[in-house]
Amino acid sequence: MLENFNNLFLLILYIVHIGLVGFYTFRCIFAPRGLAAEFNTGEDSIYLVRVLGTFALSIFLLGIYILFRPNGPTGTWIFFNLIFLLGLFQILYDTTFYFKVIDKDIVAKNGLLDLVVGLFFVTSSIILIIGLSDKIYVFS
Repeated sequence: MLENFNNLFLLILYIVHIGLVGFYTFRCIFAPRGLAAEFNTGEDSIYLVRVLGTFALSIFLLGIYILFRPNGPTGTWIFFNLIFLLGLFQILYDTTFYFKVIDKDIVAKNGLLDLVVGLFFVTSSIILIIGLSDKIYVFS
């Protein structure tokens, strides 16, 4: 497994990244009321929180599969680029929402921690893409 991810740092970073996606997935699917309360969106948002959880579940399960498959991340460029793009768009929206550039009349709230987590996802995705580029861009 270690040789599939080039070094221990990239393996740990990947596990932390996928672990956080798993945590978010768990909260969305099994504890959506907590997210609805945290973001002040009300009980009516639980359905949409769970729908978002199904997307996160797909990414989480694919990430687990990549971790344990014999070739590791070899040829999985689309997965790594997808998690980068998701993180990028999320941090852009979270930042503009946090500073009330857009959606000024929405009662939902986000905090500085949301921005930090989003920044971590974008940064870790970039590090993983660069660090694993010799593997993920292999076409066989």
